[in-house]
Amino acid sequence: MADLIARIAGLWRYPVKSCAGEAIETLTLGADGWPEGDRGWGIADAGGELTWMGAHPRLALVSARSMPAGLALEVDGRLLEVGADSSSAVTVRAWNGERQDFDPLAAWDAGDDAAALLRATTGERLRLVRLSSEAQRRPGLNALHIVGDGSMQAWADELTQPLTGLPQRVRPNLLLSAEDGGTLPAFIEDILTEARIGDLSMTRTTPCVRCIMPTIDPSTAIPQPPALESLTRLSAERAPGAPVQFGIYARGSGAGVLRLGDRVALTLDFDDA
Repeated sequence: MADLIARIAGLWRYPVKSCAGEAIETLTLGADGWPEGDRGWGIADAGGELTWMGAHPRLALVSARSMPAGLALEVDGRLLEVGADSSSAVTVRAWNGERQDFDPLAAWDAGDDAAALLRATTGERLRLVRLSSEAQRRPGLNALHIVGDGSMQAWADELTQPLTGLPQRVRPNLLLSAEDGGTLPAFIEDILTEARIGDLSMTRTTPCVRCIMPTIDPSTAIPQPPALESLTRLSAERAPGAPVQFGIYARGSGAGVLRLGDRVALTLDFDDA
């Protein structure tokens, strides 16, 4: 039985990990409960290590859109289409915090045109790579990121100066609102254990620990420290001594489709409130 009914007020996927995402109206989950077309590509640095927007803030200016046969990248009106099959096999490295070492991962380099676009945007020698299934599902990664609109409003209210693009900064897959179109209580996702849409359930896995990425202005790529400072204050009020938390991660129970406007039945653990 649901403790609260919400609605999906926003849906996003991020075809390239650490590049700008795309707002969508439907998000399909595969049989493993992970979203299709989400973070299937990555950015490797000159040493072959998977890198991120925190190290290269101007990746925020690279918009990525999933296509049936590959990927479309856009920067300042320049569009580049990359075919999923037009790439060569490479090995990249990703840091494994548990082992305190790098994991070798199978991937496919997307070619020199994509590298040239990344170089023109960031000034760095970066390569776009399509990740193998094993690389996409490696330990330490999470399937779905969920945030409530009440939490977003609490963040906006806590800021010492107005900042733009708050949803783009925290990069949720799902933004939830109240069923009647109003605003959910702030940080209700902190006590969320399960979200259900019909027969599909999404089970909470872990809080989302925040890094410096929310500081990066999505329109200018300029870091703005007050964004993280305000999240730090809000997190300290809810979880003193813990890492900075905002939003939660979840995983779907299996295949299904999430649609903008869908009713979502939330199960809450009030003992954690």
